[in-house]
Amino acid sequence: MIRHHVLMVLNDDAKDMAQPIVDALLEWAPSCAEIQTYSVGVDIGITPGAADVAVVGEFNSIDEYKAYATNEGHVKIIQELILPNVTSLQRCQTEF
Repeated sequence: MIRHHVLMVLNDDAKDMAQPIVDALLEWAPSCAEIQTYSVGVDIGITPGAADVAVVGEFNSIDEYKAYATNEGHVKIIQELILPNVTSLQRCQTEF
């Protein structure tokens, strides 16, 4: 299994985009058959300096992760909602 982690820090003038990003990803996710589990959320403010949005997805294989990563709907959300609004975007994939 592959676990995909993403942490997004939004630009200071785009903090209000956290929930729309989460909503768009959660609305799109059921259409992506490769996703086994998918969790997306807005930081709840416990730790100062934390990222604003987190994503954790699980996939059966590297190929399924790659299909998710290049999925047209996913790429559109990244290009239109995420990249214009983030100052930092960290990704990590682990195997378990």
